[in-house]
Amino acid sequence: MDLKTLIRNRLEEIKDIRQTLHNNAELSNEEYKTSKIIQTYLDSLGLTYKTLANTGVVAVLNEGSDCIGIRADMDALPINGVFHGCGHDYHMAILLGVARVLKDLNTDKSVKFIFQPAEEDGGGALPMINEGVLEDPKVTSMVGFHVWPGLEVGSIEATSGPSMASVDDFKILFTGKGGHGAMPDLSINPLKPAVEFTYTMENYKSSVASTPYVLNLTSINCGNAPNVVADEALVMGTLRTFDDSLRTQLRNVIREKAADFASKYGCSYSVKFEDEYPPLINDDKISKEFITASSKLLGKDKVKALTATFAGEDFSYFAKAVPSVHFRLGIKGHGLGESPLHSSNFTAHDDALFYGIYIICNYILSQN
Repeated sequence: MDLKTLIRNRLEEIKDIRQTLHNNAELSNEEYKTSKIIQTYLDSLGLTYKTLANTGVVAVLNEGSDCIGIRADMDALPINGVFHGCGHDYHMAILLGVARVLKDLNTDKSVKFIFQPAEEDGGGALPMINEGVLEDPKVTSMVGFHVWPGLEVGSIEATSGPSMASVDDFKILFTGKGGHGAMPDLSINPLKPAVEFTYTMENYKSSVASTPYVLNLTSINCGNAPNVVADEALVMGTLRTFDDSLRTQLRNVIREKAADFASKYGCSYSVKFEDEYPPLINDDKISKEFITASSKLLGKDKVKALTATFAGEDFSYFAKAVPSVHFRLGIKGHGLGESPLHSSNFTAHDDALFYGIYIICNYILSQN
């Protein structure tokens, strides 16, 4: 039986597991029911597995000295209660489908199936790596993917090089001396360095940047009364880059400018970076192999060039640790798959399940 027919014969089963995962959506680091659903399905395949990072699951087909890793994220979003508004139910179902089909084919390829929690909040990739998910057997290359609204079902986007940006959300606290608004000489107003820092950084342009970046100041919180000088002013923003050296440079600029303006106005300050993800960089060799295999399978017109986005994705930790490719999977068809990710109206065409399994299985089977 050929690969396409085998997947078609299993498709209703995969649709059912996708619906079950959808109906049991859970927030980041709370994916307990989701984890059990995955484990139960893996049990039905006779695959050994273990849990990592609390709710994460990793299973191996055909133990060997090394293997290919495939990752799917597990968590949902706080939309209309809890809702899979980013398509992670499709990701998990596709990965379970890949496991099902490769098992049916009785392939001798060694493959590791990685179900990762907390992609949306806090990041589960790094905890799984720290707990050894890339070892025993050693993962030598990886595949990641994301469903993509507006891209037709049966099409993908892929590229080598940058795919998604680093994520460095930051908070800067300027601390002065509060007092009466009518007596400015008796207080130290933290709003002054906060405003000047915000204006300066909003208009800052790196003279050495060779790639695009985003440095966006999004919030100032300071006081709540017109006749009171507050003790503190909190500035928040986000930094996004496709280059680690530029990322380091700009983080240093943020610290230096915060120090300069705090000193100018006699305030103290602190800088805290949060949600620190590196940029997602697709390996050149792996990406070209994946694009070649997928083009032969789907046709070159269905494998489109990927335009990097400033959104973040903690698959970047996997891609930094081992050569990887992360591709976008089309979900648009018959009026579905057109609303953006993280929307309460998010939908996807179920044929994306077939193509996700088909493309990934084909790539794995094409490897020597």
